[in-house]
Amino acid sequence: MRDRICLLLLPLVLLAACKPATSAVEPAAAPAPAAATAAATAPTIAQAAAPAAPTVPAKASAEPDIAKGFSKDMAYADLRKRLIGAGWLPLRDPKCWDNVGGEAEVCNYLPETESCSADGFCKMWFANRELGVRIQVGTYGPYDRKNTVGGGVATKVRFWGFRDLDKPAAAACPSRDFDQFLSKFAADKNLAREFTAPVVKVAELLSDGESDRAQPVYMLASSYNGFNVQYKDGAFHYVDGQGAVDAARLRLDVSKEGADKRLVRYAMNMSEGNSYLFEDSNGCWRLTEDPEAPAP
Repeated sequence: MRDRICLLLLPLVLLAACKPATSAVEPAAAPAPAAATAAATAPTIAQAAAPAAPTVPAKASAEPDIAKGFSKDMAYADLRKRLIGAGWLPLRDPKCWDNVGGEAEVCNYLPETESCSADGFCKMWFANRELGVRIQVGTYGPYDRKNTVGGGVATKVRFWGFRDLDKPAAAACPSRDFDQFLSKFAADKNLAREFTAPVVKVAELLSDGESDRAQPVYMLASSYNGFNVQYKDGAFHYVDGQGAVDAARLRLDVSKEGADKRLVRYAMNMSEGNSYLFEDSNGCWRLTEDPEAPAP
């Protein structure tokens, strides 16, 4: 029937009407060069038949071997276990509670959560500092404890994609001597940001009704604000959560944790305090860990 109609049309109309239609779901159907470029740089992912297409991170320079064990619709609890067992850590998004809304308990027991929708779609992030890579995982299903950290199988993996972590800034090292470096680091927020590792390993306090315990996570340097020490007028000072600088001098204890690591610790009011681990990396010291969970 289609061929008969085409035969009745003028030649020019014939060319337009009989040309095969391009499917909107075909990956090669990029209507503009910009879309084609975006498709060329997309990561290797397992796609899901979801109502709305997820935001997929830019492709990493090389996909880690762990991805060989992933498959679409595998249980998220299994993928999570594999990542953590291979040295990956949840990548904390401080905006999780705002993104999820309400009490957002999922942000506590699944610190990798970026957001979850009411109909069961979630985005999760993990990072591996040694590999210099992070992964975004899309899931669908109930995001309760049982089906995520409890080994349940109802929550399924819909997609995943790897991207590289930011590389350390190529800034001139303020000092190779650690004491001098620490003074400069604590005196200049911009300098501190430059010499903070791309992801900082942070010990969070997890309170889940059963116990209070430390929960290790990564935080992007751009999101980390846990260094609350300032060097001013020839001394270190404590900075509270509102940014007020304590006038009293703050004593810092620095200990060697090997030839290339320094642990900086302070204590206040007998029970309060914090600690920070710096490592000699890429020709200078960098803040890499916040290893002490806050008091309950």
